[in-house]
Amino acid sequence: MFETVFAKAEQFLVIGYSFGSLLALEVVKRLEARSLRGKLMLIDGSPLYLQRFASHHLSGFDDEHLQMLILTLVISFIFPTATQDVIKPVMDQPTYSDRVEKLMAVAHDSNSFSEQYARKMMRVLFYRLKVAMNMSTEVKEKIASPLVLVRSAMIVDVEEDYGLSEFTVASLIVKIIDGTHQSMLANPELIEIINKDTL
Repeated sequence: MFETVFAKAEQFLVIGYSFGSLLALEVVKRLEARSLRGKLMLIDGSPLYLQRFASHHLSGFDDEHLQMLILTLVISFIFPTATQDVIKPVMDQPTYSDRVEKLMAVAHDSNSFSEQYARKMMRVLFYRLKVAMNMSTEVKEKIASPLVLVRSAMIVDVEEDYGLSEFTVASLIVKIIDGTHQSMLANPELIEIINKDTL
């Protein structure tokens, strides 16, 4: 894939948000291995940040408990005032896929996404959380590309640079903007930073 996409490229810009920061770091390593140079921007994500979040909130969870947590969170978003009449039929199903199917039926009128997309997102969320819970933050190979981290002002329980100084030999600029992990995406300052620092 890299050969096809970047055959004529001389420079690159890679942007990763949240879990995508893990993928963005790997993509940059591969591009640099092909002698390409560019920039990396991470938006509220790093291996250390994700690992700390997962270990703080999900420590000791087995697959069953993690799946139940995901379902509980999704139900609380769809039905903020959910009662046991809504929750129990979903949770009483024997497997995660059966619970997801029951949730699709119960939330049919409240789901603004296609059922296929919603099912996929339930699987993806489970696997991403498992990866975050089990990942190593050990740095094996540093990148040579300049790195910009745009992070939320609300996150306080991790180093200011989210531990990213360990992942690069180039410059690292940290920009802090208002908003939570989710709401910062709607902050106009983020768009300004992306346009200013990447073009």
